[in-house]
Amino acid sequence: MDIPPDVLELWDKYGLDNSVRRHCTTVAKIAVKIAENIKKNGYDVDMDAVLKGALLHDIGRAITHDPFQHFIKSAEILRKEGVDEKIVRIAERHFSAGLTAEEAEKLGLEPKDYLPESLEEKIVSFADNLAVGDRQGSFEDFMKRLDEIDRRNHELRWLTERTRERARKIKNELEKLSGMSF
Repeated sequence: MDIPPDVLELWDKYGLDNSVRRHCTTVAKIAVKIAENIKKNGYDVDMDAVLKGALLHDIGRAITHDPFQHFIKSAEILRKEGVDEKIVRIAERHFSAGLTAEEAEKLGLEPKDYLPESLEEKIVSFADNLAVGDRQGSFEDFMKRLDEIDRRNHELRWLTERTRERARKIKNELEKLSGMSF
């Protein structure tokens, strides 16, 4: 996959680790494939936003690997760099299957919605859930990762249950639009 020069420039500027770059490239490959199938079925998809959003969604990991902070840092970096707000929102809303303002506040974050809303946001968020490091996994793998979080941290069960429900909803929507099966 050819990485756009402006993406490479940001990766380099922030010293994004190679393992994160590989993960972002994997997410981009999955996201672009989903988006191409949706577009082929006659729906409007901003392919550039999907590609760049997927490649930049984890740039915040150059600052922190905290699961509940990295997506916020990604958005901060991209806004500071003047990146299109459509791409910023993809990064800001990619975490798992999103967070409501109430959930964000409960986690100690700014109480605002981090739910993927646009088609492009849903595609990248979902593709990120399918990516396991730098390889493509399955939706079932994602569900098993949520089970593991439940086993390790019972205090997050309230969140993983909501995440499962939202992830299934996004999965069903993207399967319907793309004709793919996840």
